[in-house]
Amino acid sequence: MDLAALFGPEGALARARSGYEPRPPQEAMAGAVWQSLERGGDLVVEAGTGVGKSLAYLLPAALWAATRDRRVIVSTHTRALQEQLLNHELPTAAKALEALGLPLRYAMLMGADNYLCVQRLARLRARPDTVSETGKELLDRLDTWTRDAQTGHRSNLPELIPQNLWDRIARDTDVCMGPGGPYWDRCLWRRDRERADRAHILVVNHALLLSGARLPPSDAMILDEAHNLEDAASARYGVAAGLGRAVVLTEEVRVAAKLYADESLSALADEAASGLGRFLEDLARGSGLNAPDEENQGKLLESTPDAPPPELLALDKALAEAAAAAEGRPDETEMRMLHARVAQFGHDLMAVLKPDSSATARWVAWPRTGPELRAAPLDVGRRLAEGLFSRGIPAILTSATLSTGDGLKDFKSRVGLPEARELVLDSPYDYSTQAAFWAVEGIPDPKDEEAHAAAVTQMCADIVARVPGGVFLLFSSWKLLKRVHGLLRKKIAGRPVWAQGVSGHEALVREFEDAGDAVLLGVDTFWQGIDVPGEALSCVVLVKLPFPNVSSALEEARRRWLEENGRDYFKDWSLPRAVMKFRQGFGRLIRTGTDRGAVVCLDSRVLKKGYGKTFLRSLPPCKKLNGLDDLEAFFKADAGA
Repeated sequence: MDLAALFGPEGALARARSGYEPRPPQEAMAGAVWQSLERGGDLVVEAGTGVGKSLAYLLPAALWAATRDRRVIVSTHTRALQEQLLNHELPTAAKALEALGLPLRYAMLMGADNYLCVQRLARLRARPDTVSETGKELLDRLDTWTRDAQTGHRSNLPELIPQNLWDRIARDTDVCMGPGGPYWDRCLWRRDRERADRAHILVVNHALLLSGARLPPSDAMILDEAHNLEDAASARYGVAAGLGRAVVLTEEVRVAAKLYADESLSALADEAASGLGRFLEDLARGSGLNAPDEENQGKLLESTPDAPPPELLALDKALAEAAAAAEGRPDETEMRMLHARVAQFGHDLMAVLKPDSSATARWVAWPRTGPELRAAPLDVGRRLAEGLFSRGIPAILTSATLSTGDGLKDFKSRVGLPEARELVLDSPYDYSTQAAFWAVEGIPDPKDEEAHAAAVTQMCADIVARVPGGVFLLFSSWKLLKRVHGLLRKKIAGRPVWAQGVSGHEALVREFEDAGDAVLLGVDTFWQGIDVPGEALSCVVLVKLPFPNVSSALEEARRRWLEENGRDYFKDWSLPRAVMKFRQGFGRLIRTGTDRGAVVCLDSRVLKKGYGKTFLRSLPPCKKLNGLDDLEAFFKADAGA
């Protein structure tokens, strides 16, 4: 690959994107990606903010795939990055390749629940008594729209669908009848899948990549936002069997039973739903979980029954008999599909009750849909090495934040790629002049919840008063976020004070950016993947060092497992993960070469504890502040510059 022809001042990228400026780190990353694609072998790249990593991997991947008629899967963790690649970066790559005389085909696939299902839509329209008048009118309009639509992706629908209605018409693999069903010719997901089969570059997300879904064969894979790979693998290699899923499944059985006038089957579906509800609630209460869990921490399952409830076994048997009796009739396909789904639910339930590996966490949670049993592997690196990375094709992993105290070695080991080549590219931004950092002392211990919340609220109000632009307040707990949000709205006047969860994630970020001086409180997802350049985000407040929640059932199981295997939970797991997330939170601040702002940490452990130095060393060199007056002076100096 001629890097200059692509990335040089007069190269294809400069012609394809107005205002493009060559960046040596971007070219270096592109060269490393090309080498892995051409010669084989795995690669891990940490590319700091501003390197331009998306095009650094997309352009060589696109060139390689288009010239050799190959396919590269590009996987992300967030929907926002997927859509950025599809709507901005890939069109640029296609335009650059077009200048070289090469056509580029690309497509995107997402998980099942992102697509409208015409089968479920038709079924729901056939039961008008279960939908409001407004809902019926909306379903009728959707049905008309599907007749000419080319994609069923939710983002392409002609109008917004309320979540409670979307849950009833979204594609669900548990009830999909596939090519044997009566709606396959109208299936919109199938059309997206056909485009994916023709693509050189196929964009997916980690959840879909790891799900075992049948994706088109690929010749290489690139995983962006790779810092989320472990969590995605833990979720996808795990299983869950809960009341919400059982209710949906038994409702589908009832609909089929009504359609084919099988009253006994409908009664068995009712009994299975009731029996599973009692079974799951008893397990939850027996584990100390008595109501919906706001923080979704769950409780470990110390002991469990040896078998699922008899009502589920009875429904499974009845569906098997119904499928056999329906051989040759129109209802055969549907009965066999429903039996397979109920059998899979039973299999997943048993995988939690009787796991096949001791390196498995088992717990019960209580989300809004009802009690749910969950299991997840604790050694995801081994599972990734034996699964995703055993295909014999190049795997390229990248993110802006992957390294901890020992560089990339720890990350590579945890994801099952200990021998991968590595490349670390620093951000081209000048943090020493663009960014400042202040570690606050004196905030009360979080164990004193009332005093801690009051002190955090007052300090945040004082910070906001001295910052002319927008402020992110990043939390590790929903409970504390909600409490501080309620208090802070009474203290701050004249500018918006919003909290995550009030409206949609993307809409909230857009409103924040448009406001220019808003205050936004967020947890988890707001620590990463949010890109707000300019004065609209001038200050990021990290309320607490982002250690994994040791109160959660999953973390307690991981601690036990690590210690049983002679390892240190804090040093080998908790600290590296917290440092990585700390860097992600810091990284929200400087998004362009002209941004300027401050990061404030309200957790004094970063100064008082020995491990605090690990956090501080992970940050780029920047100006150190020592109080509110320093913070105010920092922004006044910027205004006077």
